[in-house]
Amino acid sequence: MFIISVLSFSAGIYFEAIKNLPIKIIFLLILPSLFIVPFFIDTHRRLCAIMIFLSFFLAGMLRLGFITNTWITEEQNNEFNLFEARVLEANRYIKVLKIIKPEFYKSLQVILKTDKELDAGDIVIFYGELKELSITYKNPYIFSWKWLKHLEGINFELKGHIINTKKGEKIIDRIRRFIKEKIERSEAKHKGIIKALVLGDRVSIDEETKTIFQRTGTSHILAISGLHVGIITGFFFFIIKWILNRKRTLAFSGLDKRYASIITIIFPVLFMILSGASVSTIRATIMVSIFLMAVFFEKQRDIFNTVFMAALFILLVYPHSLFMPSFQLSFLSVIFILLIINRLYQLIWRVTSRIMRWFFISIITTFSATIGTLPVVLYHFYGINFFSVLHNLISIPLICLISLPLILMGVFMPYGEQIISLAGCVIDINIQILKSLDFGYLFPFIRPNHFEALLFYSFVLSVLFMNRKVVIATFYVIVLPVLLVYSIHEVNKRFYNDLCVNFIDVGMGDAILIEAPKGKRILVDGGQKIKESFDVGKNIIAPILLSKKILTMDYVINTHPHGDHLSGLLYIMEYFNVKKFATGGIFIDDPLFLDAIRLCKDKKIGITFLNTGDGIFSYGDFNIKVLNPDKDYHTQNLNNASLVIKIQYHNRSILLTGDIEREIEERMILKGMALKSDVLKVPHHGSKNASSTAFLITVNPKIAVLSAGKGIKGLPSEEALNRYKRLSIPVLSTLENGYISVCTDGKTMSIQYGQK
Repeated sequence: MFIISVLSFSAGIYFEAIKNLPIKIIFLLILPSLFIVPFFIDTHRRLCAIMIFLSFFLAGMLRLGFITNTWITEEQNNEFNLFEARVLEANRYIKVLKIIKPEFYKSLQVILKTDKELDAGDIVIFYGELKELSITYKNPYIFSWKWLKHLEGINFELKGHIINTKKGEKIIDRIRRFIKEKIERSEAKHKGIIKALVLGDRVSIDEETKTIFQRTGTSHILAISGLHVGIITGFFFFIIKWILNRKRTLAFSGLDKRYASIITIIFPVLFMILSGASVSTIRATIMVSIFLMAVFFEKQRDIFNTVFMAALFILLVYPHSLFMPSFQLSFLSVIFILLIINRLYQLIWRVTSRIMRWFFISIITTFSATIGTLPVVLYHFYGINFFSVLHNLISIPLICLISLPLILMGVFMPYGEQIISLAGCVIDINIQILKSLDFGYLFPFIRPNHFEALLFYSFVLSVLFMNRKVVIATFYVIVLPVLLVYSIHEVNKRFYNDLCVNFIDVGMGDAILIEAPKGKRILVDGGQKIKESFDVGKNIIAPILLSKKILTMDYVINTHPHGDHLSGLLYIMEYFNVKKFATGGIFIDDPLFLDAIRLCKDKKIGITFLNTGDGIFSYGDFNIKVLNPDKDYHTQNLNNASLVIKIQYHNRSILLTGDIEREIEERMILKGMALKSDVLKVPHHGSKNASSTAFLITVNPKIAVLSAGKGIKGLPSEEALNRYKRLSIPVLSTLENGYISVCTDGKTMSIQYGQK
């Protein structure tokens, strides 16, 4: 019953995150349920059980509601101020600050986007203003960054400039600096990993190292998590137990174990504070501390209730953790390890050799964690390595059982730099082994939705408990039929679909996914790469493709080689199975364009240069034809060299225009091209030099779709938008409406937009 109550509490958090009901309404709902239970607990137990679960559900809503509704999400005063704030969390590009001054904003947590090197505890003096976090991209299958931060209680960003920074003067800040300086002095190999293991500072880990750990399924080792806290806790627990065991009265009474558990809590808490007290470390510390308390109260055998008690505590403190990969991975791995170990308990203890038993348990534990977290890993990281059991069997002992204790000894022992250096050598050995065993990584992999994850867990749990009659009946009557029907539905949707043209919100740029009949998939343009911190291809287009179960692109088309159309395509061409790359009949000496051509050659992707009159696809009543550029047309304006593509399916058509301007519009009209279409992609992001009245009258669209974003003045222009308005052509914009999907069976047409 307790486990179901915790699950109800979690469901309440999820429901409130999606619906965001006011706190007053939740209070009005929870009061009757709390009133009913005491009066009917003896006479109507089933009703009371339902009311208890409902109360936990509403309590989960209430807990998250206190965070999301207790601060106004509008800019305060909208004036520039001198801010003083303390760094709570820091990565390479984004810092979370807690404001100290001015008093009106004290304790408010805000975001600061900067690549300046700052550490947790540092003080920042900043001149600027508070601005509400903006939703940059609105696409399905991807959680809004603003929405996630809102769940954490962070609604604002500091805009302005840093005047000064200074190191924190608290004792813990000084200790962290001392450790950091000692690690730097040690001249150890892989100092970035060493700092990550002890201080939670992953900023200085190079990309090559991150990649090898990711590919081998061992990247969790680089972040301070339940594994590290558990190892440190176990280390001190056995030392304290050994010391207490010297006193025979405690040993004989069994109190040595109980006292050791309660004393040991001090050490994970100290490690949490030392490592910067990130949310993931706090979660791990809470979980370990609750387990130690269960040992003290001799409740450790009721392990599942203990695990769910830890989950409840964490969600009470940090309800947004429910949506964090680290929380999901930690608890699913623990639950499935316990479930599978419990099922194989008799088999494990038949192994007489302690070494073989340890080896057997290690394999089962790693395999259980892999199976239990598979949907979550695929959902968040889009890849899996089924040989990670082997990689973890090597990496966990070398890094967590050998390197981490050596680092801690080196940090706190006088002249411990040599010990830290030795730990660096052990880490280097581990990395060299991982490089030699770098195989089996499947990336990218299809991304499961919530229903598919539920089906997966239903199937696995059914297999685990197949010895029970109820489970057997459920498996054959419900799970298997649903799995079969759903599979047939997905295959039909993939290969027997109608035409859908999806305009992806990539800010200022274009990215259009065409889902054509008979399973053909085409990507037209791919948005831009924003500095080094955000690749649209990696962070927006790839998750959308994988959520739609698309691993192969029949065509990747670049209308013209400007960065806001080409940059995001490079990632797709690098990692997806792309059959052909097509662009206009123009070759330019531009580094980005040359990178695309080189990538095609390296990946053996066919290259096609398209001109007016060429066909991309033509079968049955479906065809895609090119209307621009002409072979004999030469221009210095790359916008006018854009591919113009007309998609025809039965009686319905969609015209994609790239960034053409008035000159090309008039040229196509004078050539008498069949421009009339039901849907028009607004040329050149709504520039005043495009969308001429003559062009709009010739195309005569029922609706126009504008791909635009913030940041460039004059795009879209009021002048161009007024021309659409005067001709009564409705315009949908990715800036306002987000992801826009136009679907047709060739006769009727439907348009969907505004997905969260």
